[in-house]
Amino acid sequence: MATALSRQLLAIKAKSSTVSTLDRKKRQKSHAVSLIYEPSVAAKQDLDTVYLAAYEGLQDLVSIDPKFRVFERSLFSETSVTIDRHVQTAEQNAALDKAIEHFLSLVSSRILLQPALKALEWLIRRFKINEMNREILILTFLPYHSHSIFQRVLDVVQAPLPPLFGFLSNAKLTATPIPRNTLIRALTRDAQLFSLVCEFTVSQINSHCEYHTLLSFWTSTSISVILALKDANTPDEAIAERMIPHISDVISARKSPEAQTAAYMIIVVLVSQVRLSTEVLLAFAQSIALNWTKKSCKTGLAALTQVIQFQDVGNSHFAPLDSRIMKAVRKIESLEEDMKEIKSKVKIDKFAVSYLLAIIEDYPADSEEIFALLDDSLLSDVQVLFVIESVLRKAVQADADDDLKSALSGAIKNEDSKSNISSLILNAVKTAGIDVDSLELQLNVAIQPSTSEPIAEDAMKVDSTPVLFSFDDRLNTAVKAHAGSYLAPNATQEFNAMAEIFVQGVTQEKHLAQLMGNTTLFPVDSDLVVSFLLRMIVSSYPALARAEALKLLGEVLEKADAVDYQASIIFLVTALTDSSDKVRKLASGCLRQLDTRYESAPKFVKVWGLESIYGTGDETDLLKWLGNKDLKSFLHFYIVPRLEESILDKNFVKTIVGNAIDTTVMLTGEKKKREMSLKIAIFAFFASHIAASPFYRVKFALLVMLTGAKKTPTSLSSLCDPLLKNWASKHEIHIAALDSEKLSASAFETVLVRMVDGGDGIEGQRFLIDCLKADIHGLTDVAGDRLVETWSGWNQESQLSFIQVLLKMTLDDQVTYGALDCLSRLDISTAIFSIILSGPKLIPEIEPSQQSKRRRRRSSTSQSIAPALMSVHQSLRELTLVLELLEGSKPESHGELLKQLFSILGDLLLVKTDSSLPVQYTQQVLVDCILPIIQHADKSQLESNTIRIDIIVSCIRSSTSPQVQNKFLLLVSALASLSPELVLHSVMPIFTFMGANTVRQDDEFSAHVIQQTISQVVPALALSASTGDSFGMVELILSFVNAFPYIPYHRRVKLFTTLTKTLGANQSLALVLRLLGKRHYDLVSRHKETDSKGLSEFADIFLRGFSVAERIEAINQYIGFARRIPLDLENATSDNGYVADLAGLTPEKVMAFKIDLLRFIREGLSNSQKRSQIASVFRPSSEEYDASVVDALQASFAAAIENLLEIIDVNNKSKGKKFQDEAYDTLDAVVNLLPIQDFVSVLERLVSRLDDSQTVRRALVTVRSKFENDAKVTDALARNSALKVLPTICSAISNADTADSELVKLGFMTLDCLCGKFGAVEPDAFDGDVVELVIGSRGTQNSNDAAAVSAIVCLSSLTTALGARMLAYLPRVVPMVMEILEKAIKSGKDLVVIADFMLIDSFVKRIPMFMASYLTRVLNLVFLSASKDAVAVIEDSDAVEEARSSLLEKMISKIPTKQLLGSLIENWDFVLGKWDKAMIRLHLSTMAQVIERGTRKAIMGEAGKIFDFILSGFDTRSLDGEKIDDNIKVAQDVERDVIDIAMQVVLKLNDKIFRPLFVRTAKWAMEEEVPSSTVRRNRILVVFKLCERLFSSLKSIVTSYYGYILDNTADLLVSFVNDSAAPFDLELWEAVVKTLTAAFANDQEEFWQAPVRFDKLASPLLAQLGLGLKESDVLKQAIVAFAVSCSSEEHYKYINKAVLSYMKDLDDDDEEMSDSDAEDKISDDSENGDEIKLDAKKVAKVARAKSGASGSDIKIAAVMTLKAIYERLGEEWLSMLPQLVPVVAELLEDEDETVESEVRKDLVPVIESVLGESLDRYLT
Repeated sequence: MATALSRQLLAIKAKSSTVSTLDRKKRQKSHAVSLIYEPSVAAKQDLDTVYLAAYEGLQDLVSIDPKFRVFERSLFSETSVTIDRHVQTAEQNAALDKAIEHFLSLVSSRILLQPALKALEWLIRRFKINEMNREILILTFLPYHSHSIFQRVLDVVQAPLPPLFGFLSNAKLTATPIPRNTLIRALTRDAQLFSLVCEFTVSQINSHCEYHTLLSFWTSTSISVILALKDANTPDEAIAERMIPHISDVISARKSPEAQTAAYMIIVVLVSQVRLSTEVLLAFAQSIALNWTKKSCKTGLAALTQVIQFQDVGNSHFAPLDSRIMKAVRKIESLEEDMKEIKSKVKIDKFAVSYLLAIIEDYPADSEEIFALLDDSLLSDVQVLFVIESVLRKAVQADADDDLKSALSGAIKNEDSKSNISSLILNAVKTAGIDVDSLELQLNVAIQPSTSEPIAEDAMKVDSTPVLFSFDDRLNTAVKAHAGSYLAPNATQEFNAMAEIFVQGVTQEKHLAQLMGNTTLFPVDSDLVVSFLLRMIVSSYPALARAEALKLLGEVLEKADAVDYQASIIFLVTALTDSSDKVRKLASGCLRQLDTRYESAPKFVKVWGLESIYGTGDETDLLKWLGNKDLKSFLHFYIVPRLEESILDKNFVKTIVGNAIDTTVMLTGEKKKREMSLKIAIFAFFASHIAASPFYRVKFALLVMLTGAKKTPTSLSSLCDPLLKNWASKHEIHIAALDSEKLSASAFETVLVRMVDGGDGIEGQRFLIDCLKADIHGLTDVAGDRLVETWSGWNQESQLSFIQVLLKMTLDDQVTYGALDCLSRLDISTAIFSIILSGPKLIPEIEPSQQSKRRRRRSSTSQSIAPALMSVHQSLRELTLVLELLEGSKPESHGELLKQLFSILGDLLLVKTDSSLPVQYTQQVLVDCILPIIQHADKSQLESNTIRIDIIVSCIRSSTSPQVQNKFLLLVSALASLSPELVLHSVMPIFTFMGANTVRQDDEFSAHVIQQTISQVVPALALSASTGDSFGMVELILSFVNAFPYIPYHRRVKLFTTLTKTLGANQSLALVLRLLGKRHYDLVSRHKETDSKGLSEFADIFLRGFSVAERIEAINQYIGFARRIPLDLENATSDNGYVADLAGLTPEKVMAFKIDLLRFIREGLSNSQKRSQIASVFRPSSEEYDASVVDALQASFAAAIENLLEIIDVNNKSKGKKFQDEAYDTLDAVVNLLPIQDFVSVLERLVSRLDDSQTVRRALVTVRSKFENDAKVTDALARNSALKVLPTICSAISNADTADSELVKLGFMTLDCLCGKFGAVEPDAFDGDVVELVIGSRGTQNSNDAAAVSAIVCLSSLTTALGARMLAYLPRVVPMVMEILEKAIKSGKDLVVIADFMLIDSFVKRIPMFMASYLTRVLNLVFLSASKDAVAVIEDSDAVEEARSSLLEKMISKIPTKQLLGSLIENWDFVLGKWDKAMIRLHLSTMAQVIERGTRKAIMGEAGKIFDFILSGFDTRSLDGEKIDDNIKVAQDVERDVIDIAMQVVLKLNDKIFRPLFVRTAKWAMEEEVPSSTVRRNRILVVFKLCERLFSSLKSIVTSYYGYILDNTADLLVSFVNDSAAPFDLELWEAVVKTLTAAFANDQEEFWQAPVRFDKLASPLLAQLGLGLKESDVLKQAIVAFAVSCSSEEHYKYINKAVLSYMKDLDDDDEEMSDSDAEDKISDDSENGDEIKLDAKKVAKVARAKSGASGSDIKIAAVMTLKAIYERLGEEWLSMLPQLVPVVAELLEDEDETVESEVRKDLVPVIESVLGESLDRYLT
C-alpha cells in the first residue's frame, strides 16, 4: 500500500510546478515563507539561525521519543545546511523525500507541540517541503483541518495547490478554516482523493505511526462519505468497492488495536447502509475474528455481531457460526460480560442464534450457556423456538451428549426462568414431532405439567437424579413406609425412594410387576399399595409414571370389592386437572369403576383410610366422609356424566365440582332439601381434605374447584380454619412445603385468600387481618386485594377494624406493604370517616386539676414539651393520612363532615401558631376536602356557625406556601359564589394579600386561582355595594396595579381584563387606566424607560379586550381626569380623583404628570386595529351595533375632543406649551380613530381656526396622515369626505400669513395626498382653482424653497391625475419650471431639483407627445445637473442622480426614438463644450440606451445623423488642445464609448445601409482634408480601433469590408518601417496590426488568399519584423493568423522566406547607406504594380533605428514568430524545413547567447515535436 501511495504522490507531483532557482526575486520570496515567523522576520533570517532553532526542537522531540534521534544524522545534521535539492541527483532527492516522509509520519502525532513546529520550520526553509513535498505535507496536517495550524500550513504551501487538493484553494485565499461539509463533499466526489487519504492512513498504520486524531479523522470522514454516497443514490457495489480494500488492510493490522477499532466502526456503518452479499459479509466476519487481539477483541466482537446481524437470512435459514470464527469467539475471556454490554446497545439476535447453533454442534459440553442466553430475552419467540428445536433434535439422537441432556433437563426444571423456557420447550417438542413421553423418560424429568393452574409450569420442574444404580439393586435396598401409609406427612422420604424405583421400572413391565408384587414392601393386608399409587398420581413425576400408577390403581379397585375407596376420589378428581390426556383418561376410568362399584355393592365392610389415610395424627381425624347414598349421588349425577368433557378439557372438572357444591345449581332431581343436604356433605368432604391433606398440590386443586362456585352452602373459611389460623404465623413452613412440591406460592395464596368472603365470620376476618399484619410480600398483597373485592360484604364494625389496621400499617415506617393504596381503593362510609377523623388529637384535653398543677409547676413544663410535640406530630400524620383518603373518596358525597373539617382547620391554625410543626400540607389537603363540599352544597346547607371565614383569612396570611394560599383563595371564591355575606367583611385583606403574593406566582394553578377569586368574589362585592355596603374599588384595583411589575408578563393582560370586566368596564376601565397612568409617570420620572415602554405596550394590548364603546368612554373619562388636575393643588376639590396621588408634588411636577398622562394614553391609541374596529361600528352596513351604540360612541368622541381642545385653549401660554403640544398629539391620535366622514367634520373645524396657525398646521398634518393610511380610492365615503375638506384646505393656504411658509408647505402636502388618492377619479374637483393655487405665487413661485418644493410635488401629482387637462397650463408651467430648475442647479438646491425632475417626469409620462418642443432644453438641464460644478454645490447628489436617472428612463421609454435622438445630438456640442467627464458620460450612456432600446426601423431611418454624431465623437481628440492635454483619459473614454455606440448601431443596420457608411467613415479618416497630421493620425487610430471591434464581433460577415482600407493599411505598414523622420507610433501600429489579426482570424471565404490582396499586404506585414519588438505578441499573432488564412504552398514559401530573412545576420553589408538612400531603396521594383516588396536588410536598418531594437532583437522576434507558426500549423509547415535548417544551424552558433538560447530551448523543441524526431541529424 505504501508503494501505491508513493505512486499517487509522484503522479501529483509531476503535474505541479516548482520554484525557479534562477529567479532571484522568487528565491527571496521563497526564503521568506515560514510556518512560525512573519514573512518580514523570516526574510532577514539566515539558514544557520533557523537550523539552530530546529535542532533544539529536535532534541526536545528526542527526549519525548528516542525514535527521532535517527534524524540527527540526516535531515538535521550540520551538513544539511549546505544541501540544495535543486542541484542534487534524482537518487539523492528520492532518498531525501523518503527521509522527509519518514519524519512527517513520526512527528504527525505531535504536530501541535512547539518543538515539532520548530523542526518542521527547518524542513520548509531548507528543503522546501512546502514546494517539493506539498502533497505529503497537506496529508500530514489534514487531520488537524479544524485547527488554526492547518490554515498556517495552507498559507505556506506553494500555489497553485495540487489538483487533488483544489478544494482547499478558497480556504488558502481567505485564510479561513475549511468547513467540514466542504471536506466531505470533496472526498465524496473525488474517489482518487479519498483513496489517497485512505492510503496515507494505511501507510501510517503499517509504519506504526498512527495516532488518535488521525484514526478519528479517517473514521469520521469515511462514515460521512458512506452516508453521502448513499444519499446520492450511488450503487451499493460502487460504495463497497471504494471502501472495502482500505478497511481490509486495517483489519489485519494486529499491532494496532485502535486502528482495528476504527475499521470496525466503519464496517458497522457500511454493512448497515450498503447491501452486501453473504460471501462478503462472511469474509468480513472471518477477517475480524481471525485478526483481533486481546485489546481489540471487544470492539471486534461488537462489529462481528453487526456483520452477522445484517445478513439477509430468514428465521428458518440460520446457520452455525463458522468453526474458525467460533473458536476465536470462545477464546475471549470476558465473552459473557462483553455480550451483555453489546446487547444493551444494539440488536444481536441473529448473531446469538448462530452462536448457539455452533455450541449445539461443536461445544455440547457448554450447553448450559444455550439456555442462559435463551432466558435472557435476547431472541424472538420464533428464534428461541428454532434453537430449542435444534437442541431437541440433537438430544434425541442415539449418541446425544450427556451434558446436552443435562442442560436441557435443567432448563425444564429452572424455577427462575424469565422467558418461560419450559413452555417453549413443550411447544418445540410438539412442533418437532418428538414423542413427549419418551423424552421425559430419557431426560428423567416431567415436561407435561400435571395440573392446569399457573402452578403447572412449576409442576414439571422436579428434582431428578441420574440413574446410578440398577433396578434390582434399588429394589433390594428399598424400605417400606413405617407410617402405614405413603400419604402420611412423615412418609415423604420413603415415598421418594420408592417413586424413583417405580419410575425406573416403568419402562419394563416385568420390573414393575416385580416391584408391586414385593410383599415386603407392599404387604397384602396393608394400605401401602393404594396410598403409594394415589400419591404417585398427584406427584410431579413423568406422565408415563403417573399413568402407570392409575392403571395399577384401576386393577386394585377392580379386585377389592368390599372396600370403600371414597378417599381416592379426592386424588382422582385432582388427576382430572393433569395436563396429560392419558392421565385424565385413566383417572376418569377409575372414577367410572368407583361409580360401578357403588351401584352394584350397596354396603362396604371397610372404608379405606378411615383411621390412617394421612397417618394416625390430627390430619386424619379432621376428615369428613360421605355416606353411601351421598357418595353414589355425587358420582352418578355430578362426576360420571361429565367425564368425557373432563378428558378433553383439563379445566372442566372445576365446573363439575363447582356445580356439585353450588347451591344455585340443582341437578339430581331430588327434593331441594335432600339435594341441599347432599351439597353440604360434598362441600364438607372436599373442605376437610383441604384442611387435612398434607399435599399442597391436592389442596390447591380442591381450592380452585371450591372457590369457583358462585354460592357455597356454608363459609369455606370456617371449615378450613385449621389451615387458615396458622398460615401467617407459620408462613415459612408452608412456603417450604410448597417449594418441596414445586408449587408457586403466589398462585396458591391467591386461591387461598379467595375462600374468605365478606359474609364470613370471625375466622375469615381474623385470617385477612393476620395476613395484612404479617407484612409478607405476596401474601399481604393478595389479602389486601381480597379485602377490596369483598369490602361491601363486611359490616361496619369489621370495616372499621380493617381500616384501623391499615392506618397503623401506613403510619409504620417499617411496613413495606402499600397499605395506603389498599385504603384508597376502599369505599369508606361517612360514618367511618367521622370516627377516624375524631381519632387524632391535635389539642390534648387537659383536666382542670392538671391545669392548676401546670400553673404551679412552670419549671417542669419544658420536660413535657417534647413528648407532647411527638404526640401531636403523630396525630398530625394520622390526620393527614385520613384527609388524603377523604380527598380521594369524592369529598362532596360526605357533606356531613363540613363542620368537623372546619373544626380541624381551627385546630391546625392553633398548632401552627403554637408550634413549629409542618401543617401546610395538611391544610392543603384539608382545603381540597372542603372545597368540593362547598362547591356541591346548597346555600341552605351552610350555617354561620359552621363556616369560619376568619379562620380562612388567618390561614391565608399565616401560610408561606403559595400552593396552600391558592387553595384557600379558591375556597373563598367558592364561598363568595354560594353565600357572599359570609366573605364580605374579609375581602380587602384577601385582595391585599393577593396583590402582594399570589399574582407574582408564574404557574397555571396560581393563575386559575386568581381568575376564580376575581370572578367569584368581586361580583359578590359589587352586589353588596348596590345594597349600601361600602366597597373600595380604587383600593382593590390599586392592590393589583402596585403588584404589576411582579405579575408574570404573559399573565398580566388576562388578569387585569378579568378584574376590569368583573368590576364592570363602564365603572372601572377608566379607573384602571388612571392608576396605570400614575404608575407610568412614576417610572418615567425615575428614568426607567424600558419599564415605562412595557407598561405602554401592556395598556395597548389590555384595551383590545374591551368593546369600542367601552374603550372610547374610558378614554374620554381619562382625558377629563387629566384636564381637571390643577397645577396648584391647594385649589383642588375633594371630588378630584388625583388629589391623593399628587400629594407633595410641585407645580412643575404636576405639569409633567399631566403631560405624561396624555402621552401614556396616546401611545395606547396609535393602533390601526383600533381604527378598523371603530370604523366597523360607524359603517352604515354594520348590523352588530344599533343606533344607540353609535350615538353613544359619537358622544364619547365629541366629549374627548372637547376636553383636548379645552386643554389646547387653556394652555396656549408658554407655561403650558408642552402640555398643549402633547394635547395636539393626543388629539391627532383620537381623531384618527374616527371614521373618515366624522374625522373630516372634526378637522374642518380645526383647519378653519386661522387665528390659531399652530392648530391649523396640526390639523393639516392629521388630515394628510388620515387619508394616506386609511382612505381607499374605491371608498366612496372617503372620496366624498376628501372633496368636502378640499376647499377648506385651499382656503387655509390662500389665507395663510405670507410668512407662515410651514403652513403653506403642509397645505400643499395635504393637497398632494388628496390628489394622489382621488385626483384621477374626481378630476373636476382638482382642475381650475386648485391648479391655479399650486402654480401661483404661494405655490411653485413661492420664495420659500420648502413651500415651493411642496407645490411642485403637488403639481406633479396633479399632472399624473389630470393628464391631458394640464395641456392648457403647459405653456405657462414648463418654462417656469425650466427657469426654476436652472437656478436650483446653479445654486445647489437639491430638493428643488429633485421636485422639478419629478414634475417633468410626470409631464413626460402623461403627455409625452407635447413635450417634444421642450425636449432639447430639458436634456440640456439634465446633463447640466450632472456636471462637476453642479455636484459640488448640491448636497444630496445621490438623490438627484436617482431622480435624474428616473427621468431619463421615462423619456427613453415614452418619447419616440427619432425625437429623442435629435435632441441628444443637438446637445452634443453643448456637452462637449463643457468638457465635463460626468456630463459626457451621461450623454453617451443615454445615447447608448436610446439606440439599444430603439427599433431597427427607427435606427435605420436616423443612421446618417447617428454616424455624423459618431464621427464627431471620433474627432474628440481634435478639440481644443488644452482640454485634451489636461485629460487625455477623457478623450480615450469618449472614443471607447462612441465605438460601443457605433457597434450597437451596426447591429441594427443591414449591409445596404452600413456599407456606404463604412466607406464614408474610412474616407473621413484617410482622405478628407484635415488641418494637421495629428488630426489625421487620431482619426486613423480611432477608425482602426472601430475596425478591430467590427471584425472581431461580426467575423466573416464583414471580412470583405477590409478591401476599402487595404491600400491604406499597406501604406501605413510601409511607413512604420520606412519613414525614418517620423517617430515610431506604437499605439497606432498596434491598432493596425490588431485589426489585421481580427480580419485574418475570421476569413472563411479565402479573402486573403487572393494574390492581389496577398501581394499587397504580405511584404509590408512581414517587414514589421524589422522593428524587433520581441516583447509584443501582437505581430506574432498577426503573422500566424495571416499564414493560416493563406493556406497555399506558394504563400507558405513566401512567408517562410521572409521570416527567415529576418533570422539572418542583417549587419554584414559592407556598403554604407545614408538614411535618404535607405528610404529610396527600401522598396524594390516589381513587375506587378499592386505588389509591394521590401528588402529585409534595408528595412531592418531603418525600422530598428525607429524602434530602438538591436539585430538580435530582430532575430529573436523572427524566431518566436516561426515557433508560433510551427505550433499552429504543425506538419503543414514541415515542407519549409529544408530552408530553415541552415538558418537554425547558423543561429545555434550565433555570437549572442540570447539568440542561441531562444533557438535551442524554444524553436528546436517545437520543430522536433512536430517532426517526431531529433533535428540533430539535419544540422550535422
